[in-house]
Amino acid sequence: MDEAQVVAQLQQLMAEAVAERRGLVAFSRLAAADLDRMARRAEQEALDRVGALLPAAPGHPVLQEISRLLASLRVALRELEDRPGIREESRSLARQELVWETFERVAAVLRVL
Repeated sequence: MDEAQVVAQLQQLMAEAVAERRGLVAFSRLAAADLDRMARRAEQEALDRVGALLPAAPGHPVLQEISRLLASLRVALRELEDRPGIREESRSLARQELVWETFERVAAVLRVL
């Protein structure tokens, strides 16, 4: 599969993930915290799938940017986990924020949002 096809596949994947996230809010009677947790899980799963589809050494600029964003997320999550003195609740909220921001950026790079 050439890189243009990978970009198209990633656009489809992220469009579906954005729709899934919107669907959680539109059709759910869950509490806000549960909705947020489910949305972050959907975002994390989408980012994992995006990462699995990326070539090892992408040449396409869009794929390079997505690879950079995912690498930055991994570093930020590792640094967060290694930081002492943070309550688990705060750590979890920070983790969710990092995932949400990265999801939004990847969707924007793919012009899904």
